[in-house]
Amino acid sequence: MVIKHNMMAENANRMFGLTTKAKSKNMEKLASGYRINRAADDAAGLFISEKMRRQVRGLTQASDNCQEGVSLVQIADGAMNEVHDMLQRGAELCVKAATGTLTDVDRSYIQMEIKQLLQEINNIGERTTYNEIPILQGTGFQFFDDDPSIIAVGGLPAWVPVGSKNNLNESYTTKETYKYTDINGNPATAVFDITHEAATIDFRQFHGSESQIKELIGNGFYSTCCTCTNHYSIKFTGGTSSKMEVSGNHYIYNIGIEGAKDASELIQRILKGTDNGNPRGHFTKMVEENGRLIVYDDRCNASMPVLPVGNGSTFGTWDGWRNHQFWIEANGVFGRFGPGVAYSIDEIQNFARSQKVHIQAGCEPGQHIEIALPFISTLVMGISNVDASTQEGAGEGIIALKKAIEYVGNERSRMGAYQNRLEHTINNLDNVVENTQASESRIRDADLAKLMVENVINQVLSQTGQAMIAQSNQNRESVLGLLQ
Repeated sequence: MVIKHNMMAENANRMFGLTTKAKSKNMEKLASGYRINRAADDAAGLFISEKMRRQVRGLTQASDNCQEGVSLVQIADGAMNEVHDMLQRGAELCVKAATGTLTDVDRSYIQMEIKQLLQEINNIGERTTYNEIPILQGTGFQFFDDDPSIIAVGGLPAWVPVGSKNNLNESYTTKETYKYTDINGNPATAVFDITHEAATIDFRQFHGSESQIKELIGNGFYSTCCTCTNHYSIKFTGGTSSKMEVSGNHYIYNIGIEGAKDASELIQRILKGTDNGNPRGHFTKMVEENGRLIVYDDRCNASMPVLPVGNGSTFGTWDGWRNHQFWIEANGVFGRFGPGVAYSIDEIQNFARSQKVHIQAGCEPGQHIEIALPFISTLVMGISNVDASTQEGAGEGIIALKKAIEYVGNERSRMGAYQNRLEHTINNLDNVVENTQASESRIRDADLAKLMVENVINQVLSQTGQAMIAQSNQNRESVLGLLQ
């Protein structure tokens, strides 16, 4: 007898191996709670599940972010509530001081309290923070000490102030042709090097750095006309186009600088956007000189030169000789350049919310809620000069404080709207997270009841397989016994 195979034992062993493998996988799923523990378990399901897990974790964090946003807004509102109370008290004191039954001494004591209230309002504006972030101070504001009615918005690190009209340390020289009439009445011309009073803004630090230039977006510089009270603000914006806005005698040139690669290209954008460096056609001029922007008075501070000799005589008359010093007059400020885009007090309240906090409210870029923070300052609210020491001043204070109360009330209403929006966002995020988790669970999580049934079946099959292997081995022993 020839025996080549123990087929029963081999078949029983093979099936026992399959059962053991299925049992092992089943136990792994039961232990982990996941149906998919590796890509081989369900390749497509794993891909979908991991996307959903990223979304769930991102949205969960976004919900936490919104909660922090609510906290920030609540702190701002609480601080402004105190400001509101102090403004109401200030208005009450002004009404009291406005009556004719008080003496000037009485009003002086009232003014003492008002002064303290105004100081504390500024303190609250400066000291209120969230995670060391000032939330009532805006950003980039600078008040001109010599003209507190002007506020500069956004800083430009390369500005150079000019002095008074009698102490200017910048100059710019041009070649200019002037016409004159000689002694015989004939027209003639003469060319002179004319020195103009000027100021310089140095943009050379931005040479070859497009990213640095892009950081200037939202900033700019400020000047006034050299012959009138026109204000000029050069404000850098995104995009590549430029446009001018007019508010009274204030001209705002929005210069698109996106894509500018160096100082020269940046200045060319400025010149193009300001009518070739001649804003509003007045005598203020702007030119480029080796990466610097020169702002100068097109007229000069030189005395009228002697007429060229004509036919042995110096007699004759000049036509259109310019004799004017470079002096910029705006509320007594001469030659003043500011480090930012300038607005008046009335205008600043529309631009005061320059500091913005972006609350990431989603798991994708750009999914954020922008919170424009309030700017609480007695100067911005127009009450820094409230003086109730006189009956007339008290009356003016009533009007100013009324407007300030309205301003703060508007800011508080805006903060309340932000809070409501954030809370609705949180509710929506929580709903999305809950349902996305449920969907992901259906794909990846194990069906424990089904796995328990399968585990019992695998246990029975495993025990049966062991019995079959044992039986097949007994049969082998019986065959071997025949050969003895």
